[in-house]
Amino acid sequence: MKNKPADYVWSFVFGGLLCMAAQFVFQLLLNAGIEFSLAITLMLAIMALISGILTLLGQYQKAELLAGFGAMLPFTGFSAAIIEFTAAALDEGKSFGRACFQGLKSGLIIFGIGLPFAFLAALCQSFFK
Repeated sequence: MKNKPADYVWSFVFGGLLCMAAQFVFQLLLNAGIEFSLAITLMLAIMALISGILTLLGQYQKAELLAGFGAMLPFTGFSAAIIEFTAAALDEGKSFGRACFQGLKSGLIIFGIGLPFAFLAALCQSFFK
């Protein structure tokens, strides 16, 4: 991404397609008779699995290059980041357990940075209506 208007369009389009795919999976689960709360959980797991498989095949990285933050939605980007960091640690020669720990730690650091800010914003909004 080179910070051009086309980059923003690709980010928006790809992020929208991911959300649309997640909604499609969610609707399929609901239509199959799965209760609402379980359907949400299964949809998140299915989307994480899909992004994990695409990461292992090297395709999700290409989507990240094209779409930037549009590919970093938590329900797909989190599992892709964990798998990517775990694979890098394995390539460095670390044991499987150590590589898994490093992958999880790196993913939590990347995606966890925004969590305290989200809580702070929600707290401020609840007090200052």
